[in-house]
Amino acid sequence: MRNLMLAFAAAIMSSLAMDAQDKPFMEDLSYYVENLSVFELNQEEGRAFHIPETNVSLNGKWKFYYSDNPSGIPQDFFRTNFNDRKWTDMEVPSNWEMHGFGQALFRNVSAPFPNNRMPSADQYERRWRQTGPAPTPPPFSVTVPEVPMDYNPTGAYRTTFNVPASWKGDRIFIRFEKVASASFVWVNGQEVGYNEGAQEPAEYDITKYVKPGRNTVAVLVLKYSDGFYMEGQDYWRLAGIFDDVTVFATPQARIWDWQVITDFDKTYTDSDLSLNVDVKAYDIQASDYTLSAEVSYKGKQVASMNKQISVSKGGSTQVDFRTTVAAPKKWTAETPDLYDLKMTLKDNAGKVVDEVSKRIGFKKTEIIDGVFYLNGEPIKINAQCTHMQHPELGHAMDEATIRKDMEILKQFNFNAVRTSHYPPVNEYLELADEYGLYIIDEAGVEAHATEYISNIPDFIPMYQERVRKMVLRDRNYACVLFWSAGNESGEGPNITEVVKEGRKYDPTRYWMYGGNAPKHAAEDIVGPRYPIPIEHEMSYGMDISDKRPSFMDEYMSVAGNGGANLDDFWREIDEHPSLLGGALWDFVSPGITEPIRKLVDKSPYGTRADIMGNASLVPGRTGKAIDLGPVDQWVQVYRADNVEIDGDRLTLTLDILPGYFSRSGGYFITKGSRQFGLRQNLDKIEFYIDTGRQLTVSGDLPADWEGKWHNVTAVYDGASMKVFIDGNEVASGDASGKIRNLPLSICIGRNEEKHGQDISEYIIDALVDNVGIFASAVTPADGFNPSDAALWLDFEEEINEGTYYSYGAGARTYGSIWPNRVPQPEMWQMKKSMQPLFFQMLDTRTGLVQIRNRNFFSNASQYKTSWILTADGETIATGDLDLDIEPQETVTIHVPYEKPEIVPGKEYRLTISACLPQDEIWADEGHEIAWEQFELSDWNVPAMPAPKPAGTVTMENKDGKIIASGEGFTYVFNAFSGALESMTVGGKQVLSSPIKVNLWRAPLANELDGWNSWSAGSALSNAQPGYGATGHSSVIAAVYYSAGLEYMNWIPVYVRPHAEDGSVYIDVRELVLFGGSNDTLTQLDAYVMGRKRIGMESIFSWRVDSDGTITVKHNLYPEGDMPAWLPRVGVTLSLDASLDNVDWYGRGPQASYPDRKTGYRMGEWSTTVDEMYEPYLLPQDYGLRMDCRRVSFTDDAGVGLMFSMNEPFGFNAYPFTTENLTKAVYTYQLERSGSITLNLNYADTGVGDTSRGILAGYKAYPTTYERTIVITPVR
Repeated sequence: MRNLMLAFAAAIMSSLAMDAQDKPFMEDLSYYVENLSVFELNQEEGRAFHIPETNVSLNGKWKFYYSDNPSGIPQDFFRTNFNDRKWTDMEVPSNWEMHGFGQALFRNVSAPFPNNRMPSADQYERRWRQTGPAPTPPPFSVTVPEVPMDYNPTGAYRTTFNVPASWKGDRIFIRFEKVASASFVWVNGQEVGYNEGAQEPAEYDITKYVKPGRNTVAVLVLKYSDGFYMEGQDYWRLAGIFDDVTVFATPQARIWDWQVITDFDKTYTDSDLSLNVDVKAYDIQASDYTLSAEVSYKGKQVASMNKQISVSKGGSTQVDFRTTVAAPKKWTAETPDLYDLKMTLKDNAGKVVDEVSKRIGFKKTEIIDGVFYLNGEPIKINAQCTHMQHPELGHAMDEATIRKDMEILKQFNFNAVRTSHYPPVNEYLELADEYGLYIIDEAGVEAHATEYISNIPDFIPMYQERVRKMVLRDRNYACVLFWSAGNESGEGPNITEVVKEGRKYDPTRYWMYGGNAPKHAAEDIVGPRYPIPIEHEMSYGMDISDKRPSFMDEYMSVAGNGGANLDDFWREIDEHPSLLGGALWDFVSPGITEPIRKLVDKSPYGTRADIMGNASLVPGRTGKAIDLGPVDQWVQVYRADNVEIDGDRLTLTLDILPGYFSRSGGYFITKGSRQFGLRQNLDKIEFYIDTGRQLTVSGDLPADWEGKWHNVTAVYDGASMKVFIDGNEVASGDASGKIRNLPLSICIGRNEEKHGQDISEYIIDALVDNVGIFASAVTPADGFNPSDAALWLDFEEEINEGTYYSYGAGARTYGSIWPNRVPQPEMWQMKKSMQPLFFQMLDTRTGLVQIRNRNFFSNASQYKTSWILTADGETIATGDLDLDIEPQETVTIHVPYEKPEIVPGKEYRLTISACLPQDEIWADEGHEIAWEQFELSDWNVPAMPAPKPAGTVTMENKDGKIIASGEGFTYVFNAFSGALESMTVGGKQVLSSPIKVNLWRAPLANELDGWNSWSAGSALSNAQPGYGATGHSSVIAAVYYSAGLEYMNWIPVYVRPHAEDGSVYIDVRELVLFGGSNDTLTQLDAYVMGRKRIGMESIFSWRVDSDGTITVKHNLYPEGDMPAWLPRVGVTLSLDASLDNVDWYGRGPQASYPDRKTGYRMGEWSTTVDEMYEPYLLPQDYGLRMDCRRVSFTDDAGVGLMFSMNEPFGFNAYPFTTENLTKAVYTYQLERSGSITLNLNYADTGVGDTSRGILAGYKAYPTTYERTIVITPVR
């Protein structure tokens, strides 16, 4: 039956091949890359992966030539005698963008070029039907299935190989595992075949093309083809030959393919083993051959089968073996037991002709009454979604990287991977079998930008071919738990065809589909994505109307500082058998290594500006210019104060030589879509500003615009806006008011607010020189003096400052591990929430603890489990626990601790820990698997108040300062504001800036993403417009910006110092106004005049004792129309940079936040400020430690300060200013401030997730706060 199905598929492909053979490749490339009926040519049928020992790897250096379009490739490059000596050497496998060719592009949904909907689409999909007049297509747009040919990055490859003399008489093949996206192959100058599909193998029989000795292979790769519309994965869109290339030889009669099926009996003890082997003969008649199969476990044979067969010349036959294996060890993620399968083909003389050895596992999956079972057990899947991603290799993956990934996954208690959104490299599945990871293997058919194609019949063969190749290649791997019919490829009938096609070749496994609808009719396992826990539980856990199990193919998007709500999810997942679990999005951070290319600002300010992408400096109008290509190349300018222009004067000027793609427009100088910008809109030039309303003037471009140097200048003088081209005024209009400053960067060649992860236009194509920005009105007639500019770039030089991890033009910065495979702090919460042992304290008096074994196949006795009793982190008792808990069973035990003599002020905790008793392939002996910590709060006795220290504090009030001093310390308060401005301890100044009320944190990636912005509800709809972020015009952070939380004014009401009983007291009352400016008098006058203000009343009551201890009682009272919630509430200050040794008693050692804190145990921890840094690709708040009792910062001599509060608090510290952390959009923009920023927080808002925002229970709300802070000098 399998042969019949493949024969039918081959017949279709053969008919296509005959039609295509008449079209020489280089004469009509469009015929192939824009023709839905031709997506492969002359390929071998799909089969199980196996490379014979008789092979030659073509991995290594190839000759390579790059062009932005196919027409730039030499037309005869494939000929054997072509001279390629001047070509570049290119490593295979790799993506050419990783070597500086073309441009690496990250896209989420959109295709990276303008495209129009297929005219035939409307008849198939009603919801997309065009109403009214059709829009005018933008320039350079193409209509699906067409692709751009004037910008279609193309690479030509050449290499040679030798055919060994021993291969004489054999069949010879060449196999490409992965090539993106369309590839043409020649051998010795002769056309061999064609393939579309970046993630599926292409194999060609080249027997008739090769010769003894030296042979030449040539490959032409185009980045875009009609197949690219089914490769719309949210990742870096990279091209090239990025997986193994192998030439191999087989005998004329060979073992070609096989399928292994295991099926346990009703007791899941013995297993039927079915082995279906396809044997193929080429130029011989294989008569009376013998095919045998042996199965063994650790060298011991458990099954042996053989049959005599004959295969006609040019034919094939399928051999079916059946046997029963007694009590085989079952393959699961917990018990990855593998057996060796050896298949041998012998000729009629008994000579071994062919032999294949593979590893197999025994397992059986079932769905019974809406519950998914593995080997008779209803399991849960704790998965990560992952791309094949590496910061230097791009999408190429080596074995060391895969092993590292799997070690991390296993160490952090994950048992599965969803290979999103395409089949992985072969080694990934082989190693998943070995390590014990379930794989949800996904077809590479994502059509996210054009989901309507799932309704168009013309695409069905392409859908079918991709899933067929996946299933045939991967079906024998034990790790493949079930299949996925793809991701976000529409909800149409083509998805049903994917499932139907896949089932033909594997009847044993079930199917899900990662669509954007909650369910698809073709699924066996429904795949909801991104619910909140209560939605998931109600709609899938408790809804019995649909008898299909549920697997969240994506949930809780982890982007930047995230990883929230895992405890909430797993409480409900554990409760309902029909809930399989889910796959977190996403595992590997998308950062790729790129050089830091700094430009020199010739204005007096020296503002940081950097070249982004592969833009280059070339000869310009005066000296050098920057060549900005049409995709993802621009100049990024840091948001320094001098370019945060908010007055009523502005000038933008540049010299520009527009290129071919400028016909579609271009973005010259912009600060978002509103604040100000100068851009080309088709044949118009536009200048816009925002003075509380959007103002724009527009004029015509000159006839000689393209291909010639021009000066373009835009001027706003407080009364009018004007645009000049080559000194001639081409646009003007009335305008007034101050420009509204918004939190977006200036970019040259890009609009940061518009151009993020879904750019589908050519954003600029020009040489640019002499860019100037002035906070004054300067006309071309006045002349431009760089010394008067806020920014002046002449592009005469770039300075290489090393490398950084880039997320391109706004990639969503997903990831649970950094690009270099170091786990992010979020991973410890993931590990804890899904750990295999669950502990619950029933009675602290007797140590009665309930333990549940969440494993499905393993007894808890496999772990070495111990307990430890601590007092403020100090160990006072330990012991071991001998656990004997069967899978999914719960027992109650007594932990044999005894209550010690209680020390007032100490906190007592019991911690239970389970570790590996021996080395495993994925972790060393002692690796912790599970833990829990219980506070024995009924033991805790408050400490007695410390006696008042002897001695007297001296107070002076002079020169506007209040000076409190004693033995070994001097503290200085501002007599006007009451702020503590200076602290000298042991002769060392330890305070760099005063303690102030703080409600701000540098917005998180989740708060700068438009996906979850709707979750803010009315809080966002009431916010002022314009507070966008990279690639998003509406973000949660707009709630904070609109309320003015970033900048506050502290208006003193009174400062009352007095000395009493040997101590100094200073009472301070201030008004903290949001949205402050530098003019505090104006703020105060406005407040008194009754204009609307929001803010807080802040009362500090300071006491300085003679030992230098400061006790400050702080009350905060919110007033006015407050935002719905606040990023955080507390105080901020700066410490001397030398105080970088950090010791704290609280949660640790990793960072924790309110909705991500149970994975971090209470204890005494030590680190440094630098070690607390978390290198999120998009700089943001990081490093919070929660539930702290105390924290100290000291220098290497032990001098510093300790902070504590009357309630648990959070703190984070970093060597940057919060303003810098807020304004930086790439890590290279972070600059050490020369001090340590310390935030001491009474309340923090959680991190949330990118899809659903921050749940209500984890927000800091504007309410009354009362805290007592104690600052103790350490000396």
